[in-house]
Amino acid sequence: MVVKPVLKEHADNPDMDERTQAMDMQTRQKSIYAVLLVLSAAGMLFLYPAVNEPIVLLHRAKMLAKEGRSSESDAMIVRAVNEGAHRPDAVLQAAKFLLESGRGRQASSLLEQTLSETRPTPVGLAGQMAGLMDSYGYDDEALALMMRVKHESLSRGERMQLADLFRRQQRYDQALAEYENLLAEDPMDAEAALARVETLTWARDMEAALPLARDLVRAHPDDRAARLVLARILSWSGRIDEAETEYRRLLGEEQ
Repeated sequence: MVVKPVLKEHADNPDMDERTQAMDMQTRQKSIYAVLLVLSAAGMLFLYPAVNEPIVLLHRAKMLAKEGRSSESDAMIVRAVNEGAHRPDAVLQAAKFLLESGRGRQASSLLEQTLSETRPTPVGLAGQMAGLMDSYGYDDEALALMMRVKHESLSRGERMQLADLFRRQQRYDQALAEYENLLAEDPMDAEAALARVETLTWARDMEAALPLARDLVRAHPDDRAARLVLARILSWSGRIDEAETEYRRLLGEEQ
């Protein structure tokens, strides 16, 4: 007695049929989407070792090294690099592993070989490689890597990196030349301007550094790093009263 009126109501209500069809369509779409997700996950699980073979091999090399099987680990690294010859990410991973295991010279040779064989050199690759070597204390090797790339191929960030390496190697003239070129392209580059002033102080050329430091602080009065450098230069130049004033400004004691 209850069923018939309900069925009749549905039969007499076309809006109800449309809603029911819409709900059925949504249910089917969700089911198809769920199946596609499962298939996609299964495909990724199957394809990952093939697509990322060098990375998988490097992981195995790490495991072998932890087990004390050094010769097998080294062979696995060589295989990983060979199979990922055109994969900078694989080479960087291999170099990092070598650095972590104290084999910096081997890491440097691997990176240099990759740079020489990769043409054209992707923008930023030399900087990545040099940064990796530098982070493990191999600044000489980092500079050598940067020098292997044509200067005009370096990005602005890499040129800043190169200048910093020059400065830390006490090759002040080359560092200053880099900063001058960067500032010629962008006179408002506060980072390059500050680095130039700091390089002059490292070279103990306070006479040249002081006016540049004053100009930098005038252009960027809220730059605490620039004001600190100015204060130090004033102190090193024997201008103690002026240095004290700058230090007070840094401490917020004087406007």
